[in-house]
Amino acid sequence: MAELLLGRHSQKGLFPALEGVGTWSSLAALPGEVRGKNMSWLHASENCSFNDVDKLMKTLQLVVHVPTFLLGLLLNLLAIRGFSTFLKKRWPDYRATSIYMINLAVFDLLLVLSLPFKLVLSDVHLPSSASCTLVECLYFVSMYGSVFTICFISLDRFLAIQYPLLVSHLRSPRKTFGICCAIWVLVWTGSIPIYNFHGKVDKFTCFHNMSDGTWSARVFFPLEVFGFLLPMVIMCFCSSRSIHILLARRGHTQDWVQQRACIWTIAASLAVFVVSFLPVHLSFFLQFLVRNGFITECRAKQRISLFLQLSMCFSNVNCCLDVFCYYFVIKEFRTNIMAHRPSRVQLVRQDTMITRG
Repeated sequence: MAELLLGRHSQKGLFPALEGVGTWSSLAALPGEVRGKNMSWLHASENCSFNDVDKLMKTLQLVVHVPTFLLGLLLNLLAIRGFSTFLKKRWPDYRATSIYMINLAVFDLLLVLSLPFKLVLSDVHLPSSASCTLVECLYFVSMYGSVFTICFISLDRFLAIQYPLLVSHLRSPRKTFGICCAIWVLVWTGSIPIYNFHGKVDKFTCFHNMSDGTWSARVFFPLEVFGFLLPMVIMCFCSSRSIHILLARRGHTQDWVQQRACIWTIAASLAVFVVSFLPVHLSFFLQFLVRNGFITECRAKQRISLFLQLSMCFSNVNCCLDVFCYYFVIKEFRTNIMAHRPSRVQLVRQDTMITRG
């Protein structure tokens, strides 16, 4: 993914005169003025090497992705199994939240399954784009599917806290399932530009050499705004308001234990979201500046390259970090169930009253 976004190996982009020029012999056939400009760019390109960054990241990605794959596969399968048990409960709130959590776990599972293919295909030249496009689609769909699912979980929880009576009539497992289906349709529709990532070339490597159109403003800014900035604003607002409301109720309610569990769930979700997605989208913006000629200094490009690959590498750990959200949600479920379960003393009293009656 990081290499795909870098697009360093392509001579196309900021220097369109070099399109189709891959050797010194073909360069010699160009007119003198164009040849002079292209030769100066080639010298500058040779002086700005990314080999050290690539070698470091290839080792680091292997170290990070292997345990991420193993842990992510295990944890998300357990999460799907765990929340599936809550779907059998009679309480609609538990079932609705469980549907969101299962949806998030499925997106994380897709990301986990794409990691081995990413490691292998990023070093192999392929004549066909079908398998490569499929893996790239899975990667992006899982990333932005997680973004939108976490955003809707935060919005749903805020509405339930702020307007409990209204939401109790509107919230249902069927509507939650419909929202999750809409998220799938949205992210798969948004993945359509992936089919044009590499342009028209005979051979290419997966997750390499994005075409110029991919880094154009008309493609990049809608993705950045609607795919990340808007969900982040919604989630930050909903999370902060929800925590503020719950803290304001402290001392005015006997259910502080349940509300404290809810606060931990909200805080964990917000922390995982920011840590996982903010650095990588910041690196996307910096790489956009590089690909469009706003940043040309070699050392700055190298640092942005390292930052982009590091942020992408560690954003994949999100599929394991979501386990904290799962843990606090399940803990909140159990706290609420125990709080509403009659105590043994109450059951004895009820039996005594029935016997006397």
